[in-house]
Amino acid sequence: MNELNGLSSLYTNALNQMNGTTGLNQKPDGATEGTEAFSNLFTDALQTLESKQADSTQAVEALVDGSADDLHTVMMKTTEAQLSLEVAVQLRNRGLEAYNEIKNMQF
Repeated sequence: MNELNGLSSLYTNALNQMNGTTGLNQKPDGATEGTEAFSNLFTDALQTLESKQADSTQAVEALVDGSADDLHTVMMKTTEAQLSLEVAVQLRNRGLEAYNEIKNMQF
């Protein structure tokens, strides 16, 4: 039943947008709360990726200059950074595939 209510609200919002009126959860600039939530989630994920890359770089530099002698921690940080980058690349690829499928749809 909740799915029907969700579909009904999507249909109502789509009709309101087509008619030029705004829905209840729509911001004046056209961004909805869901869009902002996705944007915040995406921004946070990119910041986490960047921090893992920076931590990895610092750990490798510390190992090279001799201030860190724990190879295990350095390897863990570089592996975390590598896996985070691979996940980000896969998400980008999936997003592009989805965009291309939507773009090629026949209406």
